[in-house]
Amino acid sequence: MAQDGSKFWTKVWFAVFILAGLWGLVFVFTRGYFSSEARQLRKQMKMVEEWENKYKNDTFGGSTPEETLTLFIDALKKGDTDLAAKYFVLDKQEEWRSDLSKIAEKGLLPAMVGDLERTELSIKNNSAFFSLIDENKFVVSELVMHKNTDTGRWKITEL
Repeated sequence: MAQDGSKFWTKVWFAVFILAGLWGLVFVFTRGYFSSEARQLRKQMKMVEEWENKYKNDTFGGSTPEETLTLFIDALKKGDTDLAAKYFVLDKQEEWRSDLSKIAEKGLLPAMVGDLERTELSIKNNSAFFSLIDENKFVVSELVMHKNTDTGRWKITEL
């Protein structure tokens, strides 16, 4: 009979030990994984991953700065401001889609194309500068491109 009582208390202590361990795991898991800080961090990491994937999958732009400029100018000549905006880096495309539409509405795309066709290229590292120089040899405006190292495509970063 004494052995039966011993087995009973062994089972009780085993059950208490298992329940305490499970409670501890739940406590640690919920405090870490489900905390507001952890949820916020996971959300931010997901956003960064999505953004990186967009940049990696962005096929617009040329393999050289000159090619990107040519593609951009061709889109402007056709009046396709949506396509022209795609040659900008992703985070500036919406802004430039709107700005290029306004330029088109004012009938200024041909003048813009003319200016872009007169630019002079200089390259430094993974940056390209197309400078519009006036008759006094002053830079009037500049179009800046950077090379996307993931895709090898050149994208407009400033205009």
